[in-house]
Formats: sequence, structure tokens, C-alpha cells
Amino acid sequence: MSDPIDFLKALSAGYAQCQCHSPEKGLLLAVSGGADSMSLLHGTRQLWPESNGQIVVAHVNHQLRGNESTADAEFVQEAAESHGLRFILLTCDVPKQREVAGGGIEEVARRNRYQLLQEAARANGLHYVVCGHHQEDQAETVLHNIIRGTGMKGLAGMSVRRLLCEDVKLIRPLLSISRAAVVEFLHARQVSWQTDASNESCEFTRNQIRQQLMPFLAEEYNPQITRSLIRLAGHARDAEMLATQVGQCCLNDVVLELQPGVCRLNRTRLTVWPQSVVRSALRLIWDHQSWPQQAMTQTHWDNLAADLRDMNGQPCDVPGVDLSTTKTIVRIFRTE
Repeated sequence: MSDPIDFLKALSAGYAQCQCHSPEKGLLLAVSGGADSMSLLHGTRQLWPESNGQIVVAHVNHQLRGNESTADAEFVQEAAESHGLRFILLTCDVPKQREVAGGGIEEVARRNRYQLLQEAARANGLHYVVCGHHQEDQAETVLHNIIRGTGMKGLAGMSVRRLLCEDVKLIRPLLSISRAAVVEFLHARQVSWQTDASNESCEFTRNQIRQQLMPFLAEEYNPQITRSLIRLAGHARDAEMLATQVGQCCLNDVVLELQPGVCRLNRTRLTVWPQSVVRSALRLIWDHQSWPQQAMTQTHWDNLAADLRDMNGQPCDVPGVDLSTTKTIVRIFRTE
């Protein structure tokens, strides 16, 4: 994809796959200043050059790199304004948030970033948050999930489109485009980008996968490892869609109450359904309730589904929620 026109065609197809055919409902472009997000900014602007009020650029300063973080924000602001686009600076003190909530830096930054982007989109009447994840990001995500121990949902990797809240969707139109194509497009259009030095540090698992594991697998085992992982993700996504449909049938059968923060299920009816279906139904409940799933491992889902079907047992401990059970009723409620 050496021709910039080919990149724009692929980007347009990516937007169409995300079910976003125009910026009419408003796009909030999440731009870090790196190559992927800068290609997203410039490519989107070229697709819709007249949509001034419908495209807004947002940059999240995580306050992790001092003056470098400030420089990135100023760089993105200049790029947005050069295209005549409104710029929104979002700030999150990740070190402080980490002290309060705990967890790894990457996870705390990711969680706060999406929260800020969601809030900014809603506040400005924009219905899409657009991120610049590309093909290699998808392959690395799948491999990362495999290493951590994942189920079908983790094998499916990142989705091209998902809800952040009721009226804001996250979309990823670059997900089928390679990083090489991104860089070629930027070079051809003489667009510069910022380099985040922390991306070169092997302190973080994701960087180790990108810099060490993926190159090793490509050199020693499979030169097409990226393509293989993406193909695996596609197969897993198809299977996950089927599991979701069956899980919804289970939910329709067993849900007695589904209100913000609480859910009641017919435990007698749960025993009729296979454990794998119950597990899918539980994931749907977590999605519907917007309950945090980062701490939920595959073992948590498996054990919870098995325990709820066991009429003689008590359910296992689950992060972020409490459960109370009788012979016939399961009550799940948020605790955090």
C-alpha cells in the first residue's frame, strides 16, 4: 500500500466497517501525536475536508513524562488547528490515580483515557470516539491475551466498534491497516509525528511483546505471525458472536431483574443451560451493567458459571461484585 490513495481507500473502508459512513454524528479523534494517530487525523480530514464542526481532536496528557508530555500536547494542538479543527486537551494524573486505585501504569492510563474521552464526547455532542489502533496492535493484543490466559473473547482481540456508554461508540477504522502503510502514508504526505520514548522501554509487557517476542516469533517460527494472529482473531470473533447470541437466549430465560447495580436470576432455570452458555450470559450481564472486567480472569468466569449451576454449592468470590444465592434465586450486585 505505497500509494497514499490506497491508504485513504482502506481508511474509508475501515470507517464503513465501523458503521460510520460520514462524520454527521460527530467524531472525537483520539490523537496522541504518534504515527498511527497522526495518520488517523490527516486521513480522516482528507476523507471529509468540509466537516469542520463535526470532527474534534482530543489529546490525553497522562502526566507521565513531564515536559515531553506537554510537548506532545502542543504538537497535536498545532496539527489540529492547522486543519481548522477544534482541539480539546484532557488531563489525567496517572501516578496519583495509581496511588489511589492501584494497578499497573498501563491499565490505569488506559482506563482513565477512555473515561475522559467518553466524557468529552458526551459533553460535546459527539457520538464516536475514534482510535488509531492498527493491524500490528491487534496482533500484539491477541498474543498478550494468550500469554495472560484468555477465553474466546480475548482471542478475538480488539473490536472495530463497541459501546463506551449508551450514546458514545468507540471505533477503530485503522484496525485492518498495517503500520508500514501508516508510515508510508505519512512520509508521502510529509507529515511528522512524535515518538514516545516510553514505548521503547521493556519495563512494560506490551513493549516486550512488540520489540522482542513478535520479532522472535517472526524470525524463528512464522514470518507471517501477524497475519496468523489476526486470522485467529477473526475466527474467534465469529465464534464469540455465536456464543453471544446463545447467551442472550439464556438471559431471556433466566433474568428476573436487571437494574443498575443489581441483577436477579432464576437459579433453577440456569441449571438447564450448559456451563459455556451460562458463562456467555454472565459476560453479557457485566457488559450491560458496565461492571469492570479487567480483574475477571477466565478462571473467574468458568468457576462462577459452574458454581451458579450447582444447586448445592456457594458461588466463588468475584472481583467487584457480591453474590447471594438460594436454591432458586441468584442476586448479583455491585460493591465498588
